[in-house]
Amino acid sequence: MRIVVVDGRDRDVFARFFQVREAVRRAELAYPVGMGLEEARVLMAGTHSDVRADGLGLVDGDRWVGIAWLDWWLRDNTRTVDVEIAVDREYRRRGVATRLLEAVIERAQAEGREVLSGFDLTGDPVTGDSAGTAFAAARGFDRKHAELHQVLELPVPDEQLGFQPVTGYELVQWREHAPEEWLEQFADLLSWMSEDVPHGDRTVEATRWTPGLVREAEARRIAQGRFTYTTAAVHTASGELAAYTQMGGTPESPGRLNQYDTYVRRSHRGNRLGLAVKAPNLRAIQADRPQPAALHTWNAPENGPMIAVNHRLGFRPVAQRTLWELRIGNNT
Repeated sequence: MRIVVVDGRDRDVFARFFQVREAVRRAELAYPVGMGLEEARVLMAGTHSDVRADGLGLVDGDRWVGIAWLDWWLRDNTRTVDVEIAVDREYRRRGVATRLLEAVIERAQAEGREVLSGFDLTGDPVTGDSAGTAFAAARGFDRKHAELHQVLELPVPDEQLGFQPVTGYELVQWREHAPEEWLEQFADLLSWMSEDVPHGDRTVEATRWTPGLVREAEARRIAQGRFTYTTAAVHTASGELAAYTQMGGTPESPGRLNQYDTYVRRSHRGNRLGLAVKAPNLRAIQADRPQPAALHTWNAPENGPMIAVNHRLGFRPVAQRTLWELRIGNNT
């Protein structure tokens, strides 16, 4: 078997690489998640200020038997590299995952990274346990965080989305680009979201968003073929952007939609703004895209208020995603 480096620029090579990951997710998840082929390739092949993505494939003759997807953070979390390992089910228990992990650690150490971080997506909804978590624990990874994977089947009946507006706030909506009048405040909310979202014991630095970084992220989504729906709440007395939610997907995977973020500024919590922004955002996406789809979201178990909002909208738990870390640096 040989290791192949993948950077997304060779479409045929990337397709072979991607097919392994997608096949594993479809086999192991009742509700598969993740980017479509071209969406993922554009991310890997592009040049971005915040992240570089590439991968490794393990090839047996002409057959791709396992892959490792790597995210190298460039603006923050520069000590960490994120990895996802997927192995063809026919090649399990043959050392494929171990060989890929060894190659990833060697590369990460060569680039001065100190922490290897990875999600397991397939855990039991209650315990979080899976074959992937057993592998991680056996290789010395420590479990650092858990998130409940919840799914809402669309379309949702209109009466299920008929929540009353909140007095003292008005709603604004946009699609692919944040309006200039809200751009600076929106970047500020994104930064607070990164700061406040539960991280467990993860080794993580909050992302400091700027208007330029927001525009870069928007341009990347468009290049990937993604669409995004945003609903925000504005405090009418102060003009302050108080809350927002974002959902989206890609025509490449029409049955797979994602709840990206929902955040309420600390000073405006307790006013039911989570429901106030999510319900109309759902109405907007359903009006444009009425075909059946699964809307995916993840929340830490300790984030009770947001899980309660999701429950009211009809989300149900289907799995538990756990995050694991391995210290690989010489100075840790």
